[in-house]
Amino acid sequence: MRKMGWIFVFYFGIFVILFLSGRKKGEKTNLKFVFIIPAVLALLIFFLSVVKIYFIYKIFLILITGVLFLMTYWHYGETIRKWFR
Repeated sequence: MRKMGWIFVFYFGIFVILFLSGRKKGEKTNLKFVFIIPAVLALLIFFLSVVKIYFIYKIFLILITGVLFLMTYWHYGETIRKWFR
């Protein structure tokens, strides 16, 4: 059980480093952007690594989630951008 927690911490750390290194030098750091999005992505990868299902279903799950997120962003984009400011 302890190994599963380290999977989340590992991926969370990787995503935080990627999000911090991807910003422009001198740019103001938005903590919601740096911690919430990597936490959600790490949680997604954590669940995909813990749940024992076929690999193709994991890919379908990622694609469906991505399409739903994109459609949500198109519909509520202005509200989401205000939340991250």
